Amino acid sequence: MKKLQLTLILILIFFTPLVFSYRAKVIDDRVKAEEASIIAAQTPYDYQHACSVLTEASGRTIPRQFLESLEKQTVDEMVAQAEQGISPVTINGETLNVMFSRFTGEIDGKTVFDLGSNGNSYFELGFGGDINFTPDEYIMPHAQTFVNGVLDCIDPEFREAMKAVDIMMLNNEFTYSKRGTPTPNKQFTFRADPSSVKYLNLLDVDIVSLANNHTYDYGSDAFQDTLEALDNAAIARVGAGSNLEEANRSVSYIINGCKVAYLAASRAENLRLTPLATEKSEGVCSCYGDSEEFIENIKKAAVRNDYVVVYVHWGTEYSTELQSSQKELARKYIDAGADAVIGAHPHILQGMEFYNGKPIVYSLGNFLFNTKTLDSGMAVLRIENGGIGLRFIPGRQINSELKYVKIETERKILFNRLISISPAPIEIDSEGNVTPAENNKQ
Repeated sequence: MKKLQLTLILILIFFTPLVFSYRAKVIDDRVKAEEASIIAAQTPYDYQHACSVLTEASGRTIPRQFLESLEKQTVDEMVAQAEQGISPVTINGETLNVMFSRFTGEIDGKTVFDLGSNGNSYFELGFGGDINFTPDEYIMPHAQTFVNGVLDCIDPEFREAMKAVDIMMLNNEFTYSKRGTPTPNKQFTFRADPSSVKYLNLLDVDIVSLANNHTYDYGSDAFQDTLEALDNAAIARVGAGSNLEEANRSVSYIINGCKVAYLAASRAENLRLTPLATEKSEGVCSCYGDSEEFIENIKKAAVRNDYVVVYVHWGTEYSTELQSSQKELARKYIDAGADAVIGAHPHILQGMEFYNGKPIVYSLGNFLFNTKTLDSGMAVLRIENGGIGLRFIPGRQINSELKYVKIETERKILFNRLISISPAPIEIDSEGNVTPAENNKQ
């Protein structure tokens, strides 16, 4: 018993100082932490450094007021990502561009739309070529024989694909109006009843390009009616407007925490009968000549958005041979910040290629435009983990309808035709996925 007591006494003699020492250290650490917290609270946060780092990383001016609206821990995380070269800077699933759009209140449902999340790790952007709803000719006499009009002229596979993508875009190559007179000395002029804009809604079209050579076919009144018809139908538009600022303006969508911009421009006319927008007059956004102004538009959009898609009206009608300017400008647009270039105007398919890993679709041809029998289709961009994939859904405009090419041998013939007219080697698998050929990957 005495030995046990002695052992306990020795244990107490040995460990008691250790316990008191540890307790003292804990108290000391707590005091130091509280003092550090007080000092930190009294020390002004270095917003200037944070603004500088994030401005340099993003290419856009990041104001102090924006950062002050956030938790300091969030700002620290943003700065850390920027200093590590992580791009885009992303917090809680939203990029810096999206966060800034929320701060500025620019999400207005007119030029910036918030689509939220689609629940997937990717989102898809769909594109078709030219459409024409002129009532007394081309596709419409045939469409009017169906219960559902234009809808019944488009195969279910395409309608399902248009609905499945997150954002769908077409080239609106006519005017919506009951007013105006045809442009003098113009061979083809197109005008549709404003009520036909309903077909865009029914086809799940979200946005159209007006940067083409038929938007102004019936003069100023019809042009303004067109803008109004699209706005009333909640169809976004790019590439034309009541003045240069509106014509140059991009439309952006926020989806899955990313911000995607659309721009459009035209260089389709040798004899320019369609007016080009100026600071004080209406018209289309142009990319004639060296396209410097449009390139500046792309650069501006690139610093305010995470992805930029450019839709261009160019090329030679009914020719698969590319103009040298198409290839040259497509690369310049990508160098300026575009992530994809989509073309229209030739009314037929032209080739595809990749430049610096970014897809270029030189012409999607007619989506549903006239009575000719022509290869057609729909391009789908899938954006996932910062990468952009391209898929082509094959079709054929025939008998004033858009038919889906489902027979494997016919699909292969169409794909091989696309490969043969493309300016650089590409591959298209049986599902329509387009990639650079193995020996041409950049």
